[in-house]
Amino acid sequence: MRNKKALILLVILILPRLSLAIDGVWQGVFDINGHGRYDFTGLINKKDVTAFTEKAKVVYKGNISISEENFKWNLSMYLKDGTMFGTAEIKGKLIDSNIMSGTWITEPAKDFGNIYLIKNVSGVQDTGNNINKKWVSYDSKIKKNFYIKNNKIKGNDENGCNYYGSADKLNNKIYSINLEIASCGISDGVYIGMAYIEVEDSKEKLKINATNKNFSLLMKFK
Repeated sequence: MRNKKALILLVILILPRLSLAIDGVWQGVFDINGHGRYDFTGLINKKDVTAFTEKAKVVYKGNISISEENFKWNLSMYLKDGTMFGTAEIKGKLIDSNIMSGTWITEPAKDFGNIYLIKNVSGVQDTGNNINKKWVSYDSKIKKNFYIKNNKIKGNDENGCNYYGSADKLNNKIYSINLEIASCGISDGVYIGMAYIEVEDSKEKLKINATNKNFSLLMKFK
């Protein structure tokens, strides 16, 4: 009986540590029905997750659970800059707290595949004051300007849309995003999500993904 109680106590102590260990930005690849090589970036803060794949043009929002070395993501799927169209489940093994290897399946389409993710530690900046500056969008047909000061966002784009909100620290690598879009027609509303700053070719790049009940956002700035 003592050994059983000691084991239960050990599990209770270890699980919070595992939860904290997976906080951060995870990047890797997956296939769809055995074909292709698609990018995947997942942002984790405790049980909350957001994610995106640029090649497949999908944005995700949901949660993650950890049981010993097993993980499971439960996600809602949105078209990039579009509407929700299904759900996805990713599950597998957590290896040495920095690798996730598993499989995924979607509903209602029943697409499936393998997925392999590595925690990006050195390539993602620690959360801090580096986010507080002017950011200009890239890889987008519509140019956006974001001005972030004291973690408050003000912005506009070439279509006359206005952006207001905040980017506050969630953990060592991820910011929370609370963003309102105004004067932009059907996409007006409040979006909740996450962001991080990745260093690519010695340049800082801010990447934001967020959703509301109707639409998703995936924005990249430098």
